[in-house]
Amino acid sequence: MMKFMLVIFFILITPISFFSTLSLLLLLITMLSFYFPYLQEFSHVYQMFAWDTLSFSLISLTFWIVMLMLLASLSNTNIMKFKSSFILISMCLLFILVLTFSVTNLILFYILFETSLVPIFMIILGWGNQPERLQAGTYMLLYTVFLSLPMLIIFLLWSNTYYSTSIFLLNFSFISFSLLPNIMAYFLILAFSVKLPIYMLHLWLPKAHVEAPVAGSMILAAILLKLGGYGILRISNKAHYLYYLISSPMISWSLMGGLMISLLCLFQSDIKSLIALSSVAHMSLVISSILTFSNWGINSALFIMIGHGFCSSGLFCVANINYERLNSRSMYLLKGYVMFTPTFSIMWFLLCTSNMATPPSLNLLGEMTSIMSIYSWSHFFMFHMMMMVFMSATYSLFLFSQTQYSKPSSNIKPFLPISLREWLVSFLHWIPLNMFFLCPWLIQIIM
Repeated sequence: MMKFMLVIFFILITPISFFSTLSLLLLLITMLSFYFPYLQEFSHVYQMFAWDTLSFSLISLTFWIVMLMLLASLSNTNIMKFKSSFILISMCLLFILVLTFSVTNLILFYILFETSLVPIFMIILGWGNQPERLQAGTYMLLYTVFLSLPMLIIFLLWSNTYYSTSIFLLNFSFISFSLLPNIMAYFLILAFSVKLPIYMLHLWLPKAHVEAPVAGSMILAAILLKLGGYGILRISNKAHYLYYLISSPMISWSLMGGLMISLLCLFQSDIKSLIALSSVAHMSLVISSILTFSNWGINSALFIMIGHGFCSSGLFCVANINYERLNSRSMYLLKGYVMFTPTFSIMWFLLCTSNMATPPSLNLLGEMTSIMSIYSWSHFFMFHMMMMVFMSATYSLFLFSQTQYSKPSSNIKPFLPISLREWLVSFLHWIPLNMFFLCPWLIQIIM
């Protein structure tokens, strides 16, 4: 693992161009594909760092999305004016995320978990489009930092009890925190839930997405939202005694919130706001599946996180392609797009259908296993699951039909056709999202 850290550190200290950065990222992805043996539990433990199937999958996804993020930013004039600074911040974010998914020390995990907010805050503040970007970044920092401070206290108490900070040596027990165990459990899970996020803790997400450039929206939707799911998955086997106490109310909260957010998606006029809120609906399935404590639930959470990482990032990418030509994100103005770029409407259709979990997307595999795990946990949630699946199809088709059909606005002027780079970025989101369904074990080998 230190080899990859050295290569990323070399990128940070060397003034190189966009294309040389992309070449190095492609080299790292190729090295990763041959590095990790199939079905190995933990690989290459180096002091406080280790990889397993969960961390390796998210690290590979991070490399892939950062590469596509740089490709998608080549047409942004504000980014290209300060491309050295943008590459430096992007590589710092990549370095922090890889360390976060690799570390086994709890205190260092918390530090890296919070440090990942700094680069994305700098991207939003430096290259955002609207004057409200400072408010959006402040919302994001306040929500996440405020709710994660109790988690730090629990980690310190946990480490003091066992005289160690290694996640391999520690184990939450009901006896360790016999005082107010329910409150401890809520504090421990809310810090991760605000990063997913779940309903009522999601208000920072639409603001951050709307104000962020395309690079910020892609990395925020594809990777930073997965930090919450990764943290719950990593801690759940250690704190299952505490999580059992709150599993019923948390599953109810997340599923009801996901259903309400799905309804709210139908009333959005901003494309980026709709895509951001749809992420909240999908992430509600992740936390519900994990808290069932079943093999199907754990696997479905990983599949949904990987599939949503590709799909949501791809939707933000094609929405930005529209925005660069029409200078608007309003679905009331962006009608009849199929009349101007009929071939690229296929890309919109493929990503929108993948977002509503149609075959052969990886989202279908994740949502199928998630529904089965939640239904086997409690038959009471069957109606909620049926409505969420129906509403997912509704707002995805609503997004596609509103942007592609109806009579186009008279204010739309002729614009440049879709470039080869934009086609490449779009297909590099869709191809892995739909190919992994045929052989999902490839997530553990190559991303």
